[in-house]
Amino acid sequence: MEIKEAVVSIIVPVYKAEKYIHQCIDSLLAQTYRNIEVILVDDGSPDHCGAICDEYAAKDNRVKVIHQQNGGVSVARQTGIDHATGEYSIHADPDDWVNPNMIEELVAKAVADNADMVICDYISEGLYGQTYNSSNLPSCLSTDDLIHRLLFQQLHGSCCNKLVKRIYYNSVAFTPQHICIYEDLLYNVRLLRQNIKTSYLPKAFYHYRTSNTNSICNNITDRGIASKKDVIGVLSSELSIQEEDLYVLKKSVLYDLLQTNHTDQLRRTYPEIHHRIRMDGFKWQFFAPLNNSLYLAMKGHARMAYHFLQLNLKFIKWVQRLRKLIKMYVS
Repeated sequence: MEIKEAVVSIIVPVYKAEKYIHQCIDSLLAQTYRNIEVILVDDGSPDHCGAICDEYAAKDNRVKVIHQQNGGVSVARQTGIDHATGEYSIHADPDDWVNPNMIEELVAKAVADNADMVICDYISEGLYGQTYNSSNLPSCLSTDDLIHRLLFQQLHGSCCNKLVKRIYYNSVAFTPQHICIYEDLLYNVRLLRQNIKTSYLPKAFYHYRTSNTNSICNNITDRGIASKKDVIGVLSSELSIQEEDLYVLKKSVLYDLLQTNHTDQLRRTYPEIHHRIRMDGFKWQFFAPLNNSLYLAMKGHARMAYHFLQLNLKFIKWVQRLRKLIKMYVS
């Protein structure tokens, strides 16, 4: 198979992103690999995203637009998959952007290694600069090891840095449909359970925006916390993930409950890991507010832990601003 023969479907769930969506779509259409279809799923966005998507479709026949009532990100991603026709598929979020050589290099790697999934690095784009995030994977990848890394958040759970043969996308689904966070992590675990062949490309092409206040990933909400709990439940019941492998994800839920000052729920949620957190002990690391604050909360000082966490987060933001100012001054 020649590389240029393979169509790549790029699926973009669109909701409340009119400030950023031009940059996203422009970067996708500027790919050096031309044989793509960009599937824009307007998930009932209340802003002008739907009209913007239609404008792109009118100018470029590689763009497909699907308008639907708001069903959430899981429903939107599944809609995109259902309409995809490419041999490979990958996702992009509407507030992010990609380098022009991303698809070309990912497809070339997939063909060269005869891989069903190619994983690459990504770049976090924050208010105070960018961070290169390396997956740092070994050359020999087992699916069990990749699942372990996903669950322990050593490998980004997103679908946006993973090119996958569409036949495997069709074998699993984004369910439960109400899940609005960790939906991609759950999906990738299901994909890897298909015993697919994976490959790793240690380059970053995808720019993940962390400063979008409309993104549920950047805001802690009751709905998001409930979604995390539901994903953990599915991983345990449906996929038989061992309890010890869910420790980091459960800890993330406790962190969210603490940061939103839900101290009563904090005491009742996942009591099976409270002892382990206490045993981890308190380590004075100002830039590690999660572990320190949870330790205080598990020792019965939830109110103190909440204020300690807020102080840490404010200090970290101050340091980030200072670094940005110094960088601007030096340059």
